[in-house]
Amino acid sequence: MATLALPARLTAPTDMRGIRAAKGYDIFFGYAAISLMLFVPQLKSLTPLLLLGLLAIHVVWRREDLPRMLASSAPYLLLPAFALASWLWSVDSYATRYYGLQFLITALIGCIIGAGLDRKAATRGVFLAFAIYGIAAIIFGRSVTWGGGAMGNSAFAGLAQAKNTAGDCAAVGLILSITILIDSIEERKRLFIMLALGGVAVQLQALIAARSAGAIMAVGIALPLLMLWNFSRLFSRPARVVTAIVAIISIATAVLTQKIWLQPLINQLSTAMGKDSTLTGRVYLWDRAAALIHERPLLGLGYNAFWRRGNLDAEGLWRHAGITSRSGFNFHSTPTELMVHFGMIGMILFAATFAILAVLLLLRTMIRPNAIMVGWCALLTYEIVRMPFESIGTGPFHYTTSLIAAALVIGMGWLDGNTAEAVRPSIFRGERRRVIVAQRVH
Repeated sequence: MATLALPARLTAPTDMRGIRAAKGYDIFFGYAAISLMLFVPQLKSLTPLLLLGLLAIHVVWRREDLPRMLASSAPYLLLPAFALASWLWSVDSYATRYYGLQFLITALIGCIIGAGLDRKAATRGVFLAFAIYGIAAIIFGRSVTWGGGAMGNSAFAGLAQAKNTAGDCAAVGLILSITILIDSIEERKRLFIMLALGGVAVQLQALIAARSAGAIMAVGIALPLLMLWNFSRLFSRPARVVTAIVAIISIATAVLTQKIWLQPLINQLSTAMGKDSTLTGRVYLWDRAAALIHERPLLGLGYNAFWRRGNLDAEGLWRHAGITSRSGFNFHSTPTELMVHFGMIGMILFAATFAILAVLLLLRTMIRPNAIMVGWCALLTYEIVRMPFESIGTGPFHYTTSLIAAALVIGMGWLDGNTAEAVRPSIFRGERRRVIVAQRVH
């Protein structure tokens, strides 16, 4: 019987489908998306345009996988959808619609990183973004005046507008560097081992120089858990599940009892650094927020409807804090920020969604552990620790918002737990069918 030769376009590994499924794109997307958010002070108004362009590229490049990615991300996407819908009762509907759309775009980018790309490649891309940003910050960055007592009167701000932001970037970069280091050692990736070691050195230097008590405290809790969870991979599956349950109970207990241990710990760190033990005047912010919550307890003011020019309450707080730019400010507490803008109903929605997805992430990580998943668990833990004294997770075009979204949707779990196995079949499905038909003819 004569054989049937397959056309080259059906067998060539370098055709368009193969190119669109290549892991190099996953690294690029993770790197580009987070880099654009890290360099916001330098890019300014270009950031939204570039991020929209990147989002459009992905919609075209991985169009076959969009339905699956959106389905996997649907529970988390309820949060930006609720924020956008709050324009219906917002005190400033235009601001809520404007910033709500930005929040949705930022969340979608995070969902793509967590659910639409190869998990390992995307994490390497995010790591590279923080590593390169850290190097640029040390070379071209600056220090700011700060009442540091015996430790000096300046702190490292890098390329950011404040030292706390520089400390946060360094802390997140440190967690990612150690995660990539462990994974690269296991996979014997010499290049990434060297890059990760360099990343650890750069981020440690920046973290210490920034003197951010909050970042140091949070990373001091997250890193031991990172090592513990990696060590637990040596255990049997039942033992890992028990470890996960104990971790969930411990984290939940710590969150519920934060009023007992958080302030004394912050006081000790602040005293050691010569810093105001009241968290730089945040108590006054929280008192004002309590009055706002009392006025509109159920649904709040609407997303980002408070911090706007012309609002006398916001103007007063900006003046009290010495914020001459009248922008880039918040209530320095995630629960407080949520209550002011979304009320009790929004707070319950955010807390329940976050808690369910976070628990699912940890359980799936302990059942099928690997260094990358453990790293995302540690990163999420770091953010949870910061939530009582920082407003995070809902800022438009902010890297933290995208990273939290990525961490939460990663835990949803599909196929065998690796998004690469979900992306490639959808892209190659038509290709395989043509090959099978040709083989049957043969």
